[in-house]
Amino acid sequence: MKKHKDEIERPGEWLRQLHENTQRYQLLLDEAGSLALAAHRIASARCRTRPCAVPVPTGTELHAAAREIQWHVPAVDRVPSAADLAQDCDAAGAPVMPMSYAA
Repeated sequence: MKKHKDEIERPGEWLRQLHENTQRYQLLLDEAGSLALAAHRIASARCRTRPCAVPVPTGTELHAAAREIQWHVPAVDRVPSAADLAQDCDAAGAPVMPMSYAA
């Protein structure tokens, strides 16, 4: 899963570009290889833009990002549960805050 420089160094700018050109959601999905990993990239970028940045998204944030992708990519007809998305991310080595610790 290759991340772009803007995504890592300027996550707010990367998120803005994503919203301004919704075709980028499909590109992100293709690049990430799965809905869970694409959602993880969005959720992680959001986490890094907060005043008190955190390095790992929660399952709820992951699910919200997956729903956002679904909204912009017609081919995504179903979003798995937050637990299933988190499990897929964990299997791929992308950390998600355990559900029992999520606020």
